[in-house]
Amino acid sequence: MKYENILSKIWLSREESTIYLDLLENNESSIVDISNRTHINRPALYKIIPALIETGLVANVVKWKRKVFKAESPNNLKKLFDNLSNSFTNILPDLEEMHDSNNSKPSIRFFDWTKWLKFIFEDILSTLKTWDTYYRYSARNVFDRKYFPTDYNTIIDDKWIYRYLITSEKLASTKTPKARREMVVIPKNFDLFEDNVSKIIYKNKVAIVDYNSLTGFIIENQLFAKFEEKLFKLLFKLMKK
Repeated sequence: MKYENILSKIWLSREESTIYLDLLENNESSIVDISNRTHINRPALYKIIPALIETGLVANVVKWKRKVFKAESPNNLKKLFDNLSNSFTNILPDLEEMHDSNNSKPSIRFFDWTKWLKFIFEDILSTLKTWDTYYRYSARNVFDRKYFPTDYNTIIDDKWIYRYLITSEKLASTKTPKARREMVVIPKNFDLFEDNVSKIIYKNKVAIVDYNSLTGFIIENQLFAKFEEKLFKLLFKLMKK
């Protein structure tokens, strides 16, 4: 059984493996002999053995005017493995191209109403792992907990998530200092920054929430998220100075 499991890895079916191993153990055999030992019926053997001959694992010989079959050297198994390895190497660039092509297309999910806006923040919690970081623009004119999961802050703290925030002076004044949270404010003489909209950049995702219309969406795309992260860091650095 252990040999059959290994041979199945190089595209040999269980029946092909059984026949080959049987011939290795019993040398030259007729169809009837093979069928009696393996319990594979003769019509099936007449289909399977030619395939084994074609792959170089079995040979047919005539002995005393009688056709019998014998196993070829197990070294031929290595040829099968090498052929499989070469085939995989040849198709790998095509598979990578397919993967990159799919990943380059952003996945966009749209949400509306309060319960679905809450899902966006649940997605942030489930996506971020311990010690991860997120970046958030918060141009909210009112702070309301109903859009957040009840355990939002607890999970953020338990995961030791780092947060960088760009917000208004008004909203910043309502926030108490917290570990692993750094904040800069948009000065009033530039803009009140109270459009009631937030953008959160986390891992390979960007979430935008419009509290005015109670709508939001998540864009999932590595390249897009990285681009947004670079812009955020640049602005944050300039604002900090």
